[in-house]
Amino acid sequence: MSCELTRRSAKLALAISLLGLTALTGCRESEENRVITLEKGVYHGRQDHALTEDQRRELRARGMKQQF
Repeated sequence: MSCELTRRSAKLALAISLLGLTALTGCRESEENRVITLEKGVYHGRQDHALTEDQRRELRARGMKQQF
């Protein structure tokens, strides 16, 4: 019976350790302090930088290649 108790204790200790490691690695630094409230139709992220005219021209050319 003591052997069975030891095995059960070892399994329990392993499960608790894995759960603890999962909890510690669950939050990445990049995900901390981010806005999690959602409003329909409202973007809360960082504002994109404006595209240059060259970038716009390149995107138009790439779009034209995709037309059938």
